Amino acid sequence: MSQSIRAVYKGGQLWLLDPVHLTEGQEIRVVILSEEDRVRAALGDLVVPVSAPAEEDVDEEALAREVEAGFRGQSPLSETILEERREGP
Repeated sequence: MSQSIRAVYKGGQLWLLDPVHLTEGQEIRVVILSEEDRVRAALGDLVVPVSAPAEEDVDEEALAREVEAGFRGQSPLSETILEERREGP
């Protein structure tokens, strides 16, 4: 099971901002992403490869449906941002 948690680096230590579900002595792997890296990774999942030559028309409705399907089941970005601001650093 993977978890994504927020942390702050202060005084040479990482201070966790979110609760973690770990057992005592459990070994884990930590991957540090800057906010920019996190946003790029999230947006990278939404990039739709274009296989049609540039001179052909793009089916914008199909493209919009595909992007919408990628967001289905996720909270709106604005809601996520507000929640992170409420939680604070």
